[in-house]
Amino acid sequence: MPRKEPRYLTIYNDLKQQILSGKLQPDDQLPTELQLAHSYQVSRITSKRALTELESRDLIYRQQGSGSFVQRHESANSSKQLLVVLPFPTDAGLGDYASGISAAANTRHYQAVTMDPRGFAQLSPTEIKHNYAGIIYLPQDLYQEAEQLYLLKLEKVPLVLLDKSLPELELPVVAADNFNGGQLATEHLIKLHHQQILFYAQNPQAVLPSSVYERYFGYLRALHQAALKPVASIHELAALNQLTPSAWLDYLQKHHISAIVVENDLIAIKLMNRLRAVDATIWQRLSIIGFDNIQAASLTYPALTTMAQDFKGMGKKAVELLLNPPAKPKIERLPVKLIKRASTRPFTSKEEKLS
Repeated sequence: MPRKEPRYLTIYNDLKQQILSGKLQPDDQLPTELQLAHSYQVSRITSKRALTELESRDLIYRQQGSGSFVQRHESANSSKQLLVVLPFPTDAGLGDYASGISAAANTRHYQAVTMDPRGFAQLSPTEIKHNYAGIIYLPQDLYQEAEQLYLLKLEKVPLVLLDKSLPELELPVVAADNFNGGQLATEHLIKLHHQQILFYAQNPQAVLPSSVYERYFGYLRALHQAALKPVASIHELAALNQLTPSAWLDYLQKHHISAIVVENDLIAIKLMNRLRAVDATIWQRLSIIGFDNIQAASLTYPALTTMAQDFKGMGKKAVELLLNPPAKPKIERLPVKLIKRASTRPFTSKEEKLS
């Protein structure tokens, strides 16, 4: 007499058949352990084992506090390629997202294909849906690119953003904890006894990226907690962009500025080079800190203090969100780390004015 099939396998096979046949679509929610237990007249341990088996076979994914959902499987998209759109695809020195993405994709038996925004703009939604299982996208100007991304969302192309967010798009985002980074950078300068601290960002567009606003708000919070005031508002940055190196020195002296928090390392290094060209001793009296910890930050003179982002970790997390999308889009923020170098030094009473 043949042995009866274990009850958890009955539940497993029933749900598997519904998933592979398309009756249950990708991201559809499955019944809970309790609901399955009632339906099949089994214990919750048995229904839980069935769901665990489905998860181990990559047929479902589970969200803590939300439930179990159908994983995107081969019948939904046969492509095993992930499209990665980066404005600097060949320059890991500006943020090595690609290696983290590639490693995580390979672990899941996918291939990451990197492309720049110009090449990406030439692809039609049909081509993208046919050739790629999803997109990981690092915007340059999210406000300009939002329409294209939203059209892809309407086509139900899986999409994850890196670094920048626009709530209206309702897309999952992986970013550094920029607010905390701005706060930690400013607190570092305050601990070095600086009080007149400028936040600087180049502002060629009318609207700054969300990541820069978050860093600025972190800067404001640190100043507020120390009972200090900002030297300039974010709306005054456009005027600072027009300053010549000599005018910069006059501005710093007029406002008694002894330290600058800069939106990123590239802009910080450019400013350092411009000021040093007219005053070789400026960095004996002025501290500066950037963001990103790009390779050039440790090679410039003086070596740049910076807030390091976990670019590889963000790449890995983006793959995870792309292939296991949350029930509701969310922003995953990874911690940042202060890297102390020679560009920040203690303020002393002798340095009350830049002269």
